[in-house]
Order: sequence, then C-alpha cells, then structure tokens
Amino acid sequence: MPDRYPRGTVVAIAAFVFIAFGVELYAMSVLLTEDAAGGEFSISLLSLAFGGSVVIAGLVAPRVGRWADHHAVRGLMILGAVLAFLALSIVSLTNIGWIVVLSFWVLLGPAQAMTLYEPAFVAVGLWVGANKRNHAIALLVVIGGLAGPVFLPLTGYAVEHFGWRQTTFAYGVAILVAALIVSIGFLPRDKPSTDRPEPPRPVKWRRFVEDRRLGLQTLAVVLLFASVNSMLFHRVAVFEEQGFDVALVALLAGISGVLTFPGRYVAPRLAHHVAATTILTWTVVGVAGAMVFAIIGTPTAVMVAHFVIFGIFFGFTLPLRPVIMNDWFAGEDFGSVMGKQWSAAAVAGGVAPTLIGVGRDAFGSYLWPLVALTAAFVLAAIFNELSVSRFARRSEPAA
Repeated sequence: MPDRYPRGTVVAIAAFVFIAFGVELYAMSVLLTEDAAGGEFSISLLSLAFGGSVVIAGLVAPRVGRWADHHAVRGLMILGAVLAFLALSIVSLTNIGWIVVLSFWVLLGPAQAMTLYEPAFVAVGLWVGANKRNHAIALLVVIGGLAGPVFLPLTGYAVEHFGWRQTTFAYGVAILVAALIVSIGFLPRDKPSTDRPEPPRPVKWRRFVEDRRLGLQTLAVVLLFASVNSMLFHRVAVFEEQGFDVALVALLAGISGVLTFPGRYVAPRLAHHVAATTILTWTVVGVAGAMVFAIIGTPTAVMVAHFVIFGIFFGFTLPLRPVIMNDWFAGEDFGSVMGKQWSAAAVAGGVAPTLIGVGRDAFGSYLWPLVALTAAFVLAAIFNELSVSRFARRSEPAA
C-alpha cells in the first residue's frame, strides 16, 4: 500500500538507532580519550581498533543487506546488539591491548553494520509505503541525530563519576536491552520474502559499472562520506593548529551538530517538490563552501562561519541518500544494493581519515589535506549530477 506508514515501528527503529549510534560512535570519542580508556591504552592502539571496526563494518555490509532482503531486520538488530554487548563487556574487563583490537574488529565492526542506519533504511523500504517513505526517513534521521547531543555529555559525566570501565559495560547492557524491547515489542513479524517463490539473486559488483546511474551515485556517496568522516575526525585538530582553544572548537562542533536538525527534517519533504539529486548537489556545494572557511581559518568569525555553514548544509545531505536510493532501486534486492554501496563508502570512510593524517604530517600542516577534501566534495557534487545526466540514462541496469 503506497500510503502505509506504521509510525510506531519507525519511531521504535529510530530510538534503537539513536542508542546504537550513541554507544557505538559518539560515546567512543569520549571513551578513547586519556581520561578514559586512552589513559590505559595508547591512543594509536585505540584508533587502530575503532578505525578497523569501521572498515570491517563496511566489508560486512553487503551480506547484512542481503540478509535484510530475505529476513527483514529483527534478527539483525538482536544479533548486532549481542555482538556489541560482548565487545563492550570484553573491553570493560581486559587490560590487554590486542584483545581490545580484536574485540572491536571481530565483534563491534559487524555490530555496527547490523545496528546503525543501513538496516533501518532497508526496514523503511520494506514496511513503509512509497508515498510515506520520505516522511519516515526524516523522522528516522532526526531522532538518530539526537545521539551526539545526548551521548557526548552523558558519557563525559558517566566517565567522570563512575569510571570508563563501568560506563562501557553499562552501555553494552543498554544496547542489548533496547534491541530486545524494540524487536520483540514493536517490529512487524512479517518477512519480506514471505510471498516470493524464490530469493532474489545476489547483487554483483559489475552492476555498479553496467548501471551508470548507480555507479555514479555510488561514487558521489563514497567521496561524500569519506570527506565528511575525515573532516569530523580532524576538525578539532585543524583549528587547534590555527591557534584556537580546544574547548571553544569543541563547543562550536557541538553547535554545528545541532544545526543539522533543520536539514534532516526538511530535506526528505523538500524532495517531494524538488529532485533529491538537485538538493544534494547544492547542499554538497554548500559544504564545500564551508571547507573554504576552514582553509582560511582565522579570524574567529571565519571559524564560526565554517561550523555554522557546515552544520546547516551537512544536515540536508544526511537523509538524501536513502531518499534517492528508495526512489531508484526500491525492490526485492534493495538491501543488497544499499549494502554494496555502503560497503564501498564505509571502507573509504575508514581509510580516508588516516590518509588525511598522513598528509598533515607530510606537509607539516592541514592546508593541502583540507584543499584535497574540498576538491573531493566538489567531485561528489559533479558525480551526483552526472548520475541524472543523459550519459547515465543511456545505460540499462543489469538483469
């Protein structure tokens, strides 16, 4: 039914994503500091552990997407939460570095692929009617976006008052309990494969070459995610290098996160009236403009302008990928297509911050790495536009 909209289901999934993102991403940025786990393990080791988990999540994503096509997301959510619980429990108990790395790579990485936005976007495609999917995506990314503003200060408070090990274990319990409550109490029991005579065929990587529209859009997604991930990881250090106080930069980064909310909410609704690809192009150009202010850096007004512009435009980009992909590829193999695409983006997003760090050390400053990131944003906008050009329309999707 095109107008089907199980709002309670969408809210429940969004609430779980909110907790999963808060625990598996935002809390990590506090738990890895010297006041927490970083005081017992080296920052390099913990960075290797977390960066590797992101890459592993990307490598696992295609199989997760295919599973969602066959069996929906109930089992994925529970399994991912169990893996996250085990990873965090082990980390909270061990004093051995290689066990921390192994726990992140073997347990937390797959958990990220099963519990963050990707399965949630597939669930929206399965359970929400075509006319209401953009509304559901908007609700999902707005609730999920609260994870940063809530979990960053919450984790800081918990670490200070209870210790990082107790906080880590408690977060593992929280994500497991949330998965059980949401999956048992709120998710539909029907499976997407119920009325299919046979499972859909696997999506091959060659489809991304043969279907130019899909391939070009994927290149745009990869460049966008890799660039955003790099900037989010390095931006405090970028402005610290330019002489600004870290506390001030961190405060502005938090405000920038809050400024993403209007775009998260408006972009999917605006896509009912303006092509989503057009919105994405202009918002990515806006993010590139914010990068120019990061390159200039000073005075303080320029830094503030960077965070304000980056936050506003970045918020619009967040929900547009699932909107575009649902419009173009919703169907029995949608999860597989999304999983393959996210696999490429996540691996790039795990590697790119390291390359930017290497570039910074090689050149002695962040200037040229920032120029490279700005160019990558511009290229993402170009590939996005090419995905709706005549060149892309001349190709036929693989059978």
